[in-house]
Amino acid sequence: MLLTGVSGTGKEVFAQAIHRMSSRSSTGLEAVNCAAIPEHLLESELFGHVKGAFTGATADRLGLVAEADGGTLLLDEIGEMPMPLQATLLRFLEGGEIRRVGDERNRHVDIRLIAATAKSLEAAVQQKEFRDDLYYRLNVVHIHIPPLRERPEDVPALVAHFAQSTARRLNRQVSITPKALAMLTAHHWPGNVRELRNAIERAAVLSETGRLDCSDFGLLASAAIDGPTFDLNGNGSEMALKPQVEALERAAISRGLAAAGGNRREAAKLLGVSLRTLFYKLRRYNLV
Repeated sequence: MLLTGVSGTGKEVFAQAIHRMSSRSSTGLEAVNCAAIPEHLLESELFGHVKGAFTGATADRLGLVAEADGGTLLLDEIGEMPMPLQATLLRFLEGGEIRRVGDERNRHVDIRLIAATAKSLEAAVQQKEFRDDLYYRLNVVHIHIPPLRERPEDVPALVAHFAQSTARRLNRQVSITPKALAMLTAHHWPGNVRELRNAIERAAVLSETGRLDCSDFGLLASAAIDGPTFDLNGNGSEMALKPQVEALERAAISRGLAAAGGNRREAAKLLGVSLRTLFYKLRRYNLV
């Protein structure tokens, strides 16, 4: 499986979700950034080594591929993998066996491999920087993840996910107002999912109450609305999808009206709904 998308779009979050929903979820997910490990150490990191295989190999090492046996292995920034190691990876994908550095025996390993990259592998293949046979082997299922600004409907779910994980780490309640949720949804997020996650974590750490409003984020509240607080810790009914979707819909309608200069017919065209539907939504959300 191949995940593509610009930096910060949440490729690792997608990989974790795929793993959680798979039959391999009972076994762990191992992840490695191919660009973060020196070339001379990457083979050992992935496939392991035996004691004495090279200078500094003072003990046997299993390797991430073997550690992920029965589970999932995420190879992030696969486009940065050195060409010699690409051949080793392809050999494993074709045969399902690995050999640790310095070992004389092969070992069968069963994993789901997810590769992720922010660069164009097609271009890398044309430039002879990436093996074409490995690219075709990885590209069996290709999922392209657009920038967050192109999928604002994902923001509420991501906010809930990051707020919950932050709440567990801080051991405190974290909640967010619909006004803040609408503001976060309207923001363009040039740093994508990574920037959103950092914004939630920073706001939660600095907040005295854990109740996050627009002022806690320092972002332009262009789509702010009034309403009750959403509890994002999964402890109450406010975690339900419906109120979050309604908050997103309110924000979208507000943005559409603003973009159309208050002209409701034009706003309906921008929003892709009929004028009758827009009037219904305006009354429903008290935006008239």
